[in-house]
Amino acid sequence: MRQNTNSAQIEHREVSPLITSAEIRDALEERYPEVTDPEFNLEHTGIAHEHPLIAIGVVLISSIVLATTDPVRLMEYTRYSERFVRAVAANMQISGLWKNDKYDCSDWECGQLLPSLENRAFWDHVLIGEGSLWKCGTHSQLTRHTDLIFWRDKLT
Repeated sequence: MRQNTNSAQIEHREVSPLITSAEIRDALEERYPEVTDPEFNLEHTGIAHEHPLIAIGVVLISSIVLATTDPVRLMEYTRYSERFVRAVAANMQISGLWKNDKYDCSDWECGQLLPSLENRAFWDHVLIGEGSLWKCGTHSQLTRHTDLIFWRDKLT
């Protein structure tokens, strides 16, 4: 099984130069500069960091890079807290977008790791990961608000 994971990572590296979670984050912040407000973050948390929606996007794209939806592997790769990654994973599983260790990104995937700017489906998936949007028939009392978890982790 380890060999399959390594070959998946190599394939993604050949398709795109985005190979680390930091590079994924930087690419998302560059592509969507209106999402993260570093001055606001610094003023309210005392540290410069990405917006929770960018962090959720990093988790989603990392699941493609690693070819897994396993929260432990995603946590290790992204270096986000276990609580945060598990909450994103739970929301994606409740929505049916993460099943059997696979991410159904067919709504937005276009042959590249990053969606095109005009493709809003990626942001729908980010909002599902956040817990503020649900696919039809999948809303659950178990949905977690990952943005609050992200902020709490940054403040502690």
